[in-house]
Amino acid sequence: MKKYLFVSVLVTVMTAFISCTSQQFADEAFVDDVPAVMDDEFVSLMERARWGDGQAYLKLADCYRDGKGVEKDFMGMLCMASQADEFGGVNRMEDYLKELPEGSDLRLIVEAIGSFDDNPEKALSLCEQLTANGNADGHTVRGIMAVESGDTVGGLRLVELAASEGSSFAKLLLCIQKWREPKNLDVERLKALSDDMPIVNMILAKVYTGWEDESLKDEHLATHYFMKADEKACLSKRGARWLLNYHRNVSSLPLSGKDIQRIQILAGETSDVNRD
Repeated sequence: MKKYLFVSVLVTVMTAFISCTSQQFADEAFVDDVPAVMDDEFVSLMERARWGDGQAYLKLADCYRDGKGVEKDFMGMLCMASQADEFGGVNRMEDYLKELPEGSDLRLIVEAIGSFDDNPEKALSLCEQLTANGNADGHTVRGIMAVESGDTVGGLRLVELAASEGSSFAKLLLCIQKWREPKNLDVERLKALSDDMPIVNMILAKVYTGWEDESLKDEHLATHYFMKADEKACLSKRGARWLLNYHRNVSSLPLSGKDIQRIQILAGETSDVNRD
């Protein structure tokens, strides 16, 4: 995937760990033909992922890709694939994207992303397929194309439409006040998404560490959002190291011995796994 504007936005959010996107555990997220056991399987995968199991992250990406145990979601898939990349479940996230099933909505999104610069007619056709399939990210990609072509008002209107139809991709884009300066985030808007989109907690945690802007530093809030990210298997290695350092040197956190061991594994301090 070439790093066009909105791809660079995604990379920015990923590294702000954008790794996942929208995890929705409400009962309505489960489709009728998914057996009840899938709920248990999804929870089991989440717990394994919280211990740094790269293969569990890879399977969670598949869950978001296929809509098994969770709503099918482009950003959710990208986020878990990014975590799988960081924790050794896949060599590169790009390799995972290349293997998406032919004709699937999420592959159509990736193909639209990869073609709208060199072949805009193909990209628009793919967007039309997505919207015909009821996938709001057809509007998201078309909106970004419009902004890139100079139609900022029309492009933003399409992204807002996609967000209103449930696109997590679009919702995150709307939290970036200036797309060409993707570090300029709308923090209040992100806070409003943090309960429904677990990866947003990693973005906010990074904001409040002051890594990018010292004026925003608030270690109490950084800790709060890192802990929320950890609950949903969205904690990055750097975030795990930050939490351990804060716990040891600033203020003790409500962590059990098992929690500390797990976060040490995520931080790369130890590979010894003893969960009993």
